[in-house]
Amino acid sequence: MIRRNQYAILAVALSTLAILVATLHTAGGELPTGWSLTISDGDDALAGLIQNLLLFIPLGASLVLAGVHPLVAVAIGSALSCSVEFAQQWIPGRDPSLGDIICNANSTAIGVALVVFAPRWLWPPPRRAAWQALATACLAVLVWLGTGAVLRPIFPDPPYHNLWTPDWYNWGNYRGKVLSSQGTISARDRTFALQATVVAPTRPPGRDSPLVAILGGRDTEVVIFGIDGSDLTLHYAMRARSLTLENLDLRWRGALARVAPNDTFTVQTWRGEHGVCLGVNSAQRCEYGYTIGDGWKLIFYPEHFPVWLLSLINTLWITGWTIGIGYWAGRAGQSPVRVAAVALIVGGLLLVPVLTQLKVTPVHEWLGAVVGLGIGFLASDGFRVLKNRLGHYTRP
Repeated sequence: MIRRNQYAILAVALSTLAILVATLHTAGGELPTGWSLTISDGDDALAGLIQNLLLFIPLGASLVLAGVHPLVAVAIGSALSCSVEFAQQWIPGRDPSLGDIICNANSTAIGVALVVFAPRWLWPPPRRAAWQALATACLAVLVWLGTGAVLRPIFPDPPYHNLWTPDWYNWGNYRGKVLSSQGTISARDRTFALQATVVAPTRPPGRDSPLVAILGGRDTEVVIFGIDGSDLTLHYAMRARSLTLENLDLRWRGALARVAPNDTFTVQTWRGEHGVCLGVNSAQRCEYGYTIGDGWKLIFYPEHFPVWLLSLINTLWITGWTIGIGYWAGRAGQSPVRVAAVALIVGGLLLVPVLTQLKVTPVHEWLGAVVGLGIGFLASDGFRVLKNRLGHYTRP
């Protein structure tokens, strides 16, 4: 019992620390002008809403595991959220919001409920476990289909026009000079090609800066070719942006590392049948695109994370969606429904990219699915010990 409480208290401390780190760092150069009274707003409103709903779940769960009464745990989470939002009034770039307090209180309550009702969903009888495995598999495949649907390019009908080095809000401003650019777009085939000849600035931009943008009617952003430090970036119109999810990009890291200040260089990009290509002078790389595992980036996109770390998180994203399937399939006895659940996951990894024009599921994401199913299956018996512990402070 003492060791259990120690682990739970450590979890409370770590989840609180994570909340403070995520919410109290600077995010810009200006102090907020006042409180926002909306649930969520901005270009990434839905992504921010989901972030807030996820952020306090570990705190709520760990508080109940530490023996705190559920209602008191929700009150603690709400009080912490109020304190954070109050402190954000003096942190540059932050946005104190009444909506965040509401979302964080609900997030804490979700974490509390996961523990309080754990005996019902974590240890179901075999028949229900089989159907929970299948339901989770269906949800995972729907999320993967949704990922592909919102990441597909959507090009409006012509006419289009070019804009060079625009100075937009929430973007950097490229200080170099565009000498010429030309581009074509096929809205029917969802293909494009864009090339620009540029004189480099004396210092590379410190954030993603539009180099050439192709705009449609009403200045709708269709394709944005940008530079971020020495990286070459590409944004194109997709449903994720209209849904106010995160603004993802395709990025060739270090593409401009050998371009010196005031050098003249040529950059180009095109999209064909086999993905997106990016080029700098005579060098080019192809097969850029998104995969099923990129779904988490629609919620939170740390574009400057190293490639290996982004790939690892992609793998863990797939693992997270499959671990519950393996767990409940392991508790389902010999039910054929559990076989259907695993088959659905395999079919999703194979067919979702084909149906939604995502890239073929890479090996490391397949590995994430195998690891998730395996860990879940092996844990199906081991969690019986945890059930006995939870019985002390949860109700059936």
